[in-house]
Amino acid sequence: MLDRLRQRLHDLLTPQSVLEAHEERALAAKEGTVPIAQTANRQPARVSGVIRSLAISPRGSGAAVEVDLYDGTGAVTVVWLGQRQILGMEPGRHVIVDGLMTIEDNGQRIMRDPRYELIPWAVGK
Repeated sequence: MLDRLRQRLHDLLTPQSVLEAHEERALAAKEGTVPIAQTANRQPARVSGVIRSLAISPRGSGAAVEVDLYDGTGAVTVVWLGQRQILGMEPGRHVIVDGLMTIEDNGQRIMRDPRYELIPWAVGK
């Protein structure tokens, strides 16, 4: 009884963003993916997370779909060049991406044209 009360008090006093980060880390662990913060530059990585934003960006002669993927440990910008949309890809959706991780000089992680798997809504929500 006391443990449940402590947990409830913890949940009430902990900022929502911290609770959401914990949920994302737990889901990533369940999917068997590597935490984004632990990925290395120019190494293959399989990561998962929630799409926080999605944009269609003009890139040279074609468009690109660009998403910000967050897993509770960090974020990666995932870019699919030559795409104008990817069905099912939308903010709030959980996705697994598998490709080459690049870490820019400023620390920003980018993955270009990875394989992806949309996680069913029931699992991610």
